[in-house]
Amino acid sequence: MTESQRSKNKKLINDLIRVDVIKDEIAYAKSQIQPHDTGHIYTAISWMEQRIEELDKNDA
Repeated sequence: MTESQRSKNKKLINDLIRVDVIKDEIAYAKSQIQPHDTGHIYTAISWMEQRIEELDKNDA
């Protein structure tokens, strides 16, 4: 295995871990939503979901 392949594999593994952590954070954020005054949580959830999409595109 070349150094380039090792680097690519390491990035892939790191991105998979990153996505898993972000998904956990989304689940936690959703558990904190209240009937009002939590718009910032919706914004954070949206941003994290977009980040997952970016990471998925880079791995494709």
